Amino acid sequence: MKNRTSLTLFFCIFLLLLLGACQKDENKTAQLDEGNDMEEQQEEQNYLYQDEMVKVVDTAGWKKEQENTDDRDNNIVFKNGKVKVILTSVSNERSLDEIKRELKASFGNSEAIEETEQYLSLKTNRKDSVRTDIYLNNGTKQTGIIIFMTPLKDYETNQAIIEEFKQNIQFF
Repeated sequence: MKNRTSLTLFFCIFLLLLLGACQKDENKTAQLDEGNDMEEQQEEQNYLYQDEMVKVVDTAGWKKEQENTDDRDNNIVFKNGKVKVILTSVSNERSLDEIKRELKASFGNSEAIEETEQYLSLKTNRKDSVRTDIYLNNGTKQTGIIIFMTPLKDYETNQAIIEEFKQNIQFF
């Protein structure tokens, strides 16, 4: 009788362990399914612009401006109110310092507000001053460049939409 009780007790413990293992397996499967759903949602995201160089997630208030038909000009321009963004890229043959030097020269009569390795902020010296924030994204073959331009007087009020849009740009 004692053997039968021990055997029954052992069998019950075995069943509990087996059920617990199955429960953990179901949780893992559910978590994997949730992860796959999130990946599918990201793939189904609407893009404001997408090509082999960059993806821009559709962001409230932002519109893509007319494309240039000139094949030499690979600039992509977006606008939201008084804020304008230009996306472009250059070959990695140039260093980030060379790129920043060329960008500074292209803005003519301006002064630097702030500069780090991958960021440059300029202010034009005009009656209606424009603030320009330039972000450099060093990729494997190209350096992606994001240029935000906004009237200096409107910069603070537009900071949130600039940051949101910047987060929705992905260079390859």
